[in-house]
Amino acid sequence: MVRPALFLLGWFLWLGAAEKPPVLFRVHLQAPEGAKGMVTVPLTLFNPPETIAIRSIPELSEKDILRVHASVDGKILVEFNDFGRTKLELATSTGRGLILVVIVNGRVIYAPLIDVPLTKGGLALPPASLSSQEIEILNEQATKAGKK
Repeated sequence: MVRPALFLLGWFLWLGAAEKPPVLFRVHLQAPEGAKGMVTVPLTLFNPPETIAIRSIPELSEKDILRVHASVDGKILVEFNDFGRTKLELATSTGRGLILVVIVNGRVIYAPLIDVPLTKGGLALPPASLSSQEIEILNEQATKAGKK
């Protein structure tokens, strides 16, 4: 009876030590109407319900993240590294009037209309848009990327 219990304990410890799957974080811009030569992908938004086309190549990814944390009011703050800050500012400066789409592991978590350029190097996402495990994994990925 003791051996099966030790086996199960070892198995659970081994599972806990296994590497966590990566979190895919992508920020896309809506493709402008009639964009020629641009590869786009249709995407359905739910609030408000509409189908838009987004650029297939993301503006930002998890590789551009410096840190993710929750604020006092529950919003999720995503801070980008220097390269990410520059890309975010450029995308939101040239994309006024378009929708900025944030996708995590294939699900749309935020899709605001761009009205002003984002110049402070970060995004404030709605509360509970990322799980605590996703935040932890994104921070681990950012730490590993910073050490390379």
